[in-house]
This record gives sequence, C-alpha cells and structure tokens, in this order.
Amino acid sequence: MLTPTPIRLNPEALRRQKLRNWAIFGALMAFVILIFVISIVKMMGGH
Repeated sequence: MLTPTPIRLNPEALRRQKLRNWAIFGALMAFVILIFVISIVKMMGGH
C-alpha cells in the first residue's frame, strides 16, 4: 500500500488555508449560537 506524501504549501496558500479554517469555525459557531438562542426563546414561550 502506498503511503501518501505530505503536500507542502507555500506561505500564501498556508495563510489562505488558515483564514478559510477560521471562517468555517466562525460560521459554525454562529450557527450553534443561533440554534441555542432559538431554543431558549422557544423554552420561554416566545413565538
């Protein structure tokens, strides 16, 4: 079985990858907070 060779990213590609990862993290956290707020509002009897 072949072992995969690691891909070496240049500094610009690495920076873009980190930025994309932070953007995904931010979107995921916003979604979690939105679901949490909706759940709290529903439990309080809001419409």
